[in-house]
Amino acid sequence: MLHRREWGVGQPMIAMHPLGLDSSAFEGFGHVLARRGMRTIAVDLPGFGRSPLPDRPLTPAVMAEPVIELARSLPMPPLVLGVSMGGRVALEAALTAPEAFRGVIAIAPYLPWLRFRVLLAWASLVDARAADWLPLERAWPVLRWLARSLETLPCLREDELAQAGVRLVYYLSCPATRASFISAGRELALDPPYGEHGLWTRLPRIGIPLTLVWGERDRLISLRFAHAVERACPVARQVLLPCVGHWINGAHHRCLAEAVARIAMGLDAAAGAKAEHPSGVRFITRPCLVAAANAATSPLAEERSHGA
Repeated sequence: MLHRREWGVGQPMIAMHPLGLDSSAFEGFGHVLARRGMRTIAVDLPGFGRSPLPDRPLTPAVMAEPVIELARSLPMPPLVLGVSMGGRVALEAALTAPEAFRGVIAIAPYLPWLRFRVLLAWASLVDARAADWLPLERAWPVLRWLARSLETLPCLREDELAQAGVRLVYYLSCPATRASFISAGRELALDPPYGEHGLWTRLPRIGIPLTLVWGERDRLISLRFAHAVERACPVARQVLLPCVGHWINGAHHRCLAEAVARIAMGLDAAAGAKAEHPSGVRFITRPCLVAAANAATSPLAEERSHGA
């Protein structure tokens, strides 16, 4: 069983967190979608938060199994949403059981590297038992104080996803969480790109609406992956947010949540004109809501409105 948090009522969406985080990361998304008449079901993936660690390596397929079970238990097929590692799990769930979902949204998903595969092969030497080599549980009071102090920083106050990331500092004082972190990270590094189980081989077979969301400020997940997605699955919609990075987005977290709401409601599908980005990929580009709000309340805007 997966531990979960819920917000809102209506069309369901299952939301999955990045590596090391938990379902609390989606509180902002949940409130935005609730106002749009949607139900967000955020889950703790196996081994994270309050969900138990299975006695198997945390591959995307293993983490996707209980998500598929949850989807099949709902009265109507949900959307499945994932961020970073959660995005990879969302793709795996949609490829394994497309009939259980009505669409998939992957935000800056971890995708198998096409370069430096030789370097990633070293991950096979990593053992989850290495978590016992770091006795951080002795420092948990200090780590808890540090996490709570960081959560109050002004740049994090409006960003629940970043707040959940800061709490990882404290969560890593738990040996089981460290083991899950190492196991999932190892399996992501070893995730095969091609072959029978390779994501890039299977991605063109995805049979439900697929949207990938990228941040132009993201320095962890490169837009080069958007190129590879366009080649492998040209029917996928790709949305670009110019103001969003991979983690700390501050007030721009609202831009990400509203973009997800538009996708979930089908608004970008209806108004899905794509424009070519300098990178060469054709994206649906969403404007920055924070910049628009600041422009609307600037002295210059007020002066223009009075002049009109």
